[in-house]
Amino acid sequence: MIFLYHLLSIFLAVLLVPLFSLTTLFSKHKWKGLAHHFGWVPAKKPGSQKQTLWLHALSMGEVVAATPVLKIVRKQNPELYIALSVTTDSGYTTALNLDFLDSIFFHPLDCLPFTQLALNRIDPDLYVVTDTGFWPGLIDLLHRKKIPAILFNGRISERSTRRYLRMGSLFKETFQKFNRLCMQNTKGEKAALALGAERGQIEVIGDSKYDALQPMNQEEIERLRQSLKLQAETPVWIAGSTHTGEEEIILNAHRHLLTKHPELVLILAPRRLERMEEVITLLQKKSLSFSRRSSLEHAGPASVILLDTMGELAQVYSLAQVSFVGKSLIQPGGGHSLIEPLSYGLPVLHGPYVENIGHVSEIACKQGLAFQVANLDALEKKVNTLLENNSQRLEIKGKAKNFIAQQQGASKKISQTLLKLLESKSLIEH
Repeated sequence: MIFLYHLLSIFLAVLLVPLFSLTTLFSKHKWKGLAHHFGWVPAKKPGSQKQTLWLHALSMGEVVAATPVLKIVRKQNPELYIALSVTTDSGYTTALNLDFLDSIFFHPLDCLPFTQLALNRIDPDLYVVTDTGFWPGLIDLLHRKKIPAILFNGRISERSTRRYLRMGSLFKETFQKFNRLCMQNTKGEKAALALGAERGQIEVIGDSKYDALQPMNQEEIERLRQSLKLQAETPVWIAGSTHTGEEEIILNAHRHLLTKHPELVLILAPRRLERMEEVITLLQKKSLSFSRRSSLEHAGPASVILLDTMGELAQVYSLAQVSFVGKSLIQPGGGHSLIEPLSYGLPVLHGPYVENIGHVSEIACKQGLAFQVANLDALEKKVNTLLENNSQRLEIKGKAKNFIAQQQGASKKISQTLLKLLESKSLIEH
């Protein structure tokens, strides 16, 4: 099966070069890093004897989750060459802020000519992928070259499991070629077993995103509040990481809530910045007063603040009394992380379609920290109930802090796994 995959990828490579080049024309970073996708990634200096760790983090969330792990690894192995690859512009932008990396680039497309060239240029001693991103071609090449491949923060949804199983032996062979599968929870462990991984390959370690949290202090929160022109007594709710179809439901709920809470402000944060004009059109259609975060200094009072800046959402949760997390109200959904609002002790609302975060959602709902809302009516009623019940919000805040503390510690475990593998590989080579 993998032979056919490689063969097909050689033919596809010829087509992908012009087609992919066209798709990157309107990207902030991908066009500048176009050659990376075709294997021309930053190479180590010729003759360098440093060991190399190649870590792949899909997007901004995965880069953030990888950061505490890489910091520990860097501290304990200062001579290590650390190469970080990403898939998205947001991931690249986030990675640029990490000053302990030796190179940052876009992950090559999984075609034999591109991945082979990338491996020759990087020459990694260890390849690590976070969350998801199982490239059969690259994993096979690593296996053939006896370069260990590790997954951490591993998660495999039921939908993905079904899709992988339909591919016959391709993904079963891929999972068997990983040296270690460090999963977030037991659901991921069961999925990996169903896909052909051996029990000895798998370890349930948890999620390093909890270790990446950096809650702001009161002084920082107040500065942020002032920059958004919000008064301390202003009631605020946040709808974060929203997707197409969800904004309309949220804005309708907000209009109804304004009849009971006239001073209420909604901070609306669509997942993708390129959708801003679409959301602005919807706001105008709803006749709701709004201001863009990027131009607040020139704006007057508004009932909606449109968060059109990159990387601020996690901090902005600190200003709210209630939060909603998107990609969960409209099928197929999947859900985005609940961790950031929970870290500020917020009650978190989400829709019924949360397969990607099912484990966290299940625990948070059982502990009374998160609440599922299926439609406009349920969303409006729950936000209103929570806004009117200060004692319930205080209780949730205390429970949420404990919940976050209980989940922390995965980064240390993962970093030790990586360091041991690098050490054992060094001993074998010498």
